[in-house]
Amino acid sequence: MRRTIISVVAPVYCEGDQLPEFVASLTAELGQLKTSTGLDHEVVLVDDGSSDNTWEVMRTLTAQYSCLRCLRLSRNFGKDAALSAGLAATRGDAVITMDSDMQHPASLIPEMVALWRTGNVDVVDVCKQERQVESLLSKVCAMSFYRLFEMLTSYDLRGSGDFKLLDRKVVEAWKNLGERKLFYRGLTSWMGFRHEQIMFTPCLRCGGSSKWSLARRVTLAVDSMTSFSGKPLLLIGIITLLFYALSFFVGCEALWSYATGHARSGFTTVILLILLTGSAILTGLCIMSAYIHHAFIELKGRPRYLLAETLEAQNTDS
Repeated sequence: MRRTIISVVAPVYCEGDQLPEFVASLTAELGQLKTSTGLDHEVVLVDDGSSDNTWEVMRTLTAQYSCLRCLRLSRNFGKDAALSAGLAATRGDAVITMDSDMQHPASLIPEMVALWRTGNVDVVDVCKQERQVESLLSKVCAMSFYRLFEMLTSYDLRGSGDFKLLDRKVVEAWKNLGERKLFYRGLTSWMGFRHEQIMFTPCLRCGGSSKWSLARRVTLAVDSMTSFSGKPLLLIGIITLLFYALSFFVGCEALWSYATGHARSGFTTVILLILLTGSAILTGLCIMSAYIHHAFIELKGRPRYLLAETLEAQNTDS
């Protein structure tokens, strides 16, 4: 009879310096879990086109840990694509996804597994009780995104992240999704199934710095909202109605002034109307271009990622 396997997937991008510490702490926790429950485990690391020594470090670690499997993408496809590659490679009955910068504590894994083993949970969402130390701008941007995303899609993602446990049937459902532009935490909510939450406080990074620039976050926000909701397109209609109303009132005011003999030069009014109308048109074009870009990516049908190399340990744990 096949033994139950717990798979752990962690995308890696330029984390070569702290990767050995992460793997050591993770495998130690999984080893204790195996001792207490008898559950086997595997760890799948996905190198998302790192430009440092990450792959060399992963090669060394693969020789040390028999539970370790490593995938290398042909270039940087993004974290969600790396997660997708890792999920597709797993063999476990339950799959845990987490970051490799040690902000997601491996000590929570036994609690996640225990909740899953009750048989009443398909997805365990590990949510932030409070955000880690970050700039005021980052906090404001994050809060604005989650609030707007909830308004557009009805999915509340506040506090959620990529630290999750997925039952095998959820993983199989994920693999059947045909989208090219992925938003992992949004799609796991959209798929449904039975969810339970565990709250945690993020740990400090064990080294390095976040690779998520403001530009990448804005791009992710736009892609996420356009892939989940068509409501932003309705803004074009709303703006059009507002300008019809404005035009009506300005026209009435102009006719009244003409009829009463108080007509005056309308240079300022004309300029303001041109500026407002031009801004409204450009706003509509920006919204439409975001959807056209998204449709362009999906219609091309290119794969989410390309694998360049894989590694799998042949020896036992050290």
